[in-house]
Amino acid sequence: MKRFCRAMDKPRHALSHSLYPLWLVSANLISRLGGMIILVLVGHVFASDMLGSYFSMLALVGLAVTATQAGSGPLLIRFAQSNRLQLAWGGVAIRLLIAMIATTIVMITTAEPLAIYWPLILMPMAAALSPDWMIAARTEFSRLGAIAVIAQLAGILMAIWAVMLDHAIALFAIAPSISIAGLIASSVFAVNPGKSNPISPVGHSPRRATTFGLIGFTLLAGCLPNLDFVLLGQDNHALFMAQRVFLFCAGLLAAIASTLFAKRQSGVLRDVWLLLPMAAISLILMVSPHQVAMLIYATPSPELIEVLQHGALWPIFLALLTRQILALQETPHAAWLGWVCLIVLIATTFLISPILSATDVILVAQYRLGLLILVLMIWATITSRRRVSA
Repeated sequence: MKRFCRAMDKPRHALSHSLYPLWLVSANLISRLGGMIILVLVGHVFASDMLGSYFSMLALVGLAVTATQAGSGPLLIRFAQSNRLQLAWGGVAIRLLIAMIATTIVMITTAEPLAIYWPLILMPMAAALSPDWMIAARTEFSRLGAIAVIAQLAGILMAIWAVMLDHAIALFAIAPSISIAGLIASSVFAVNPGKSNPISPVGHSPRRATTFGLIGFTLLAGCLPNLDFVLLGQDNHALFMAQRVFLFCAGLLAAIASTLFAKRQSGVLRDVWLLLPMAAISLILMVSPHQVAMLIYATPSPELIEVLQHGALWPIFLALLTRQILALQETPHAAWLGWVCLIVLIATTFLISPILSATDVILVAQYRLGLLILVLMIWATITSRRRVSA
């Protein structure tokens, strides 16, 4: 009888093991639904020019947040999981320094008046201070989901206030309210760990080569959702309004990838979680871009619909690239590859004509994602053959 019970438990255990990302994915979907509600609220009230300015500034600040957080987040998780908390807190101090430098660069390079966009510059500091990496290290994914929901609720309340007030300063305060609410919630959860999920050592601290590669690859992954839009977009309002849809995909993909990273997941299960949701979104954008645009904005322009349709492959391309990054980012033989790809992406941007239509920009962005996928796949194939022959 005991053998029978153990046999019955195995499929149940296997099922729960394969479905563990659902905690974060479902909560992220709820938070993305919150983001969609915010888009609908402001998209049906504020003028397209104002929304375009807000979204373009948000994309620029998004690069600053990426520079602050994306390169160090996975590294801090590994330091916490190997019980090297002093190194982790040193990493947080470096994040604060990067946040201050990135914020200064944003303030110097933007032409928008500071009196309007100043709430946005709070976001890099909130990203630097957020202790969500401690919660991810404990694999408390339900708590990460709760943080996302709390943050989006704060954003929805701020969006309602912005709609009632109908003022630019309130519009520009929506995204910072999400960041600050997330910081507060994650701080509360971080200092109160769950009884069943203490941080316990699960391996050695990352070596220097691994650390170098991890930072480079995660910076590359974090910059991609904003990089081409900011460097090639030239304040094209239709492009940045379409980017909000693509950022929905990037946010969902980042949540899935961080869950897989914390669990050290590989193989078919990793590919299913990464590729299947993005393939579905790409199909929807390819078939029904007008319906997607109408869902978010009151009067979407033909150019916006065209950008969504021409950019339908962007989500699945980003998923394929994320898969390759997860496979390579902790391997010493590829430590420099992420850095080289990021530098080449930035450098080649200045060789591309800055006067591009919104449709051309999204096509170029997809073309560059496709080239990156090929480079990483070729590198992985070559190095695996070398290991086999050795």
